[in-house]
Amino acid sequence: MKAFKTVKMHPDHAEIDPVLKGKGAALPRMLIVDPTKMKVTVLEKGKLKASGLFKAMQKVASKSYKENLDKLVKGHIKLLVEQDQLVNAKKVLTDKAARLASEDDKSSAKELAKLKKETAEVNTELAEVKKKSKALWTLTPKTKKKSA
Repeated sequence: MKAFKTVKMHPDHAEIDPVLKGKGAALPRMLIVDPTKMKVTVLEKGKLKASGLFKAMQKVASKSYKENLDKLVKGHIKLLVEQDQLVNAKKVLTDKAARLASEDDKSSAKELAKLKKETAEVNTELAEVKKKSKALWTLTPKTKKKSA
């Protein structure tokens, strides 16, 4: 959905819109508008499935953006898995640090310092994943609008 703008409309308002007028009748429905040709793909009732929605989005994205939507999604999934692993590692480190903080011996103080360093490294890696995600979803339009 990062490649698209989502607009929620009441069916009466969709009928007033010149591009959407007369497109689909049954609810629930999704209308995917190809901005290059103003062609509308209608997904409603039984056709409104995840696979059908993704195929329609791929078709429109391939006409609108230089990047391949399927590759972007697969790359994003890899980043989400990496982020999930880092968040879990951070939680383990934080929990371990909380247990060690209640102890008062020298070895726990050394271990706490080590855990702080490891947590800082995990935070750095998380920041890198966020940067990669943002860079991944920087889309390049195939046709740039002419500036006035």
